[in-house]
Amino acid sequence: MKKYLFLLMAATSTSAFAAPYVGLEYGVTNMSHDYSTTFSDNVSLTPDDSNDTFGGFVGYRINNVGLELGYKKFESDDSRSKVLSYAYPVKTEREWNADLDASQFTVKPVYFYSINDKLQLKTGLGLTYTQYKYDSSAYTETENDLTDVETISDYVAGNSKSESAFGVIASVGIEYMVIPNLALGAAASYQADSVANSTSFMLSSAYYF
Repeated sequence: MKKYLFLLMAATSTSAFAAPYVGLEYGVTNMSHDYSTTFSDNVSLTPDDSNDTFGGFVGYRINNVGLELGYKKFESDDSRSKVLSYAYPVKTEREWNADLDASQFTVKPVYFYSINDKLQLKTGLGLTYTQYKYDSSAYTETENDLTDVETISDYVAGNSKSESAFGVIASVGIEYMVIPNLALGAAASYQADSVANSTSFMLSSAYYF
């Protein structure tokens, strides 16, 4: 009988430290990949600059460990332009553009380490599934500065590709409880798969129920 009472107390104690949580993220992501386009006029584009990243996550924590599902949306672009003629009010430019969009889903176990009553360290290691979409094009744009009328001509479609890949992700961050149940934090993560790898720096807010 004592054995069953002990097990019941242990289960009750564990559940007291269990809590679901949700969060939002915003930051920047830098991608490294092989997407690029070289047009017939020798203009080359590689969208590898850092761009805004938006995301969110849901998780469930039991004591110091948890399981977290996340989503991030980020993109990178590259462009060139050259003025071909300008006789006021009409300006004609040649434009080259390349865009890489990524939608990333993550699932990862996470570990929480309390530094004090308000500050905690959060680390994670898990899997990703990322959908990539790459497009590039070149065109001539003629714009009238007085009427704001634009016309497009000489459109050339560049490389275009869509693909998906599974990968891995590692993250480390810190959270501060500004009020009970609400935490503000910052985190860095590194993700890699067969298509690209990315480094993200994110600010976050999380609510623990």
